[in-house]
Amino acid sequence: MPASVVLARILHNMLPTDPELRQDWRLWQELWVRALRDETAQHLAVDLYDQLHTWIGQAIRRGIESGEFTDCDVEATSTLLLALSDGFGIRLMLGAPRIDLPAAQAAIWRAVAGTLGVPEAFPEI
Repeated sequence: MPASVVLARILHNMLPTDPELRQDWRLWQELWVRALRDETAQHLAVDLYDQLHTWIGQAIRRGIESGEFTDCDVEATSTLLLALSDGFGIRLMLGAPRIDLPAAQAAIWRAVAGTLGVPEAFPEI
């Protein structure tokens, strides 16, 4: 499977794209709020972010190693993708009228396409 498709699937799964993922997002948002008041929850949230960062980074490294992606700063690109997924995910959860899933996916992909050296269109998953 092409690295672009693997990364696109990861990004798809990091957004509230179906009822199960919307429930995961509700729990994630509750964790964020609790982490502001509780040190144990904060450590859990940081650990979960580290796991997500690793998941994305592995997909990017795979693409670089296969020659599909341009060599780049994997850490910075992973951090950017996490931040964009969080931001667009919140807006999708709120039902913000200016953004829908295809627009969010397109914007996230477009933000890193140049860095990865891939077309700007979100891959078919």
